[in-house]
Amino acid sequence: MIEVRTTEPYRNEVLRFVTPRANLQGVNKDFAFFGYYKNDEIKGGTIFSHYDGHNIWMHLALDDPRIMRRTFAKQVFEYCFYTCKCVRVTAMTKINNVRCIKLIESAGFKQEGRIRKIIKDGLRYYDAFVFGLLRKDCKYL
Repeated sequence: MIEVRTTEPYRNEVLRFVTPRANLQGVNKDFAFFGYYKNDEIKGGTIFSHYDGHNIWMHLALDDPRIMRRTFAKQVFEYCFYTCKCVRVTAMTKINNVRCIKLIESAGFKQEGRIRKIIKDGLRYYDAFVFGLLRKDCKYL
């Protein structure tokens, strides 16, 4: 059974899990999170960063996409749109990450553009697609 954990003791572990998998950069202290655990082992996480009162960036990493059950996805978007009262949610992924693009689009995100050489992975820079989600387009609310 997967448990969602959002309390302080799990904060750094979730950040360490998500950072390399989602190519997360520039987030180290001001963020909210959901950690997905099975038998006390982290299996996934969502980091919410760069909240400005209008928009929040969402970074998701999962060992297995089946971890993100509909109830967990609903919880993620309720946090963004109801708790934070965002007008939009922004996500970004490498242009060759087909699995992630499918997951993002399945939630209702729309591709809004391409940013060249924005994601640093090791010594290389990669292009990324930027996606936006408005509340009216969210398939989980």
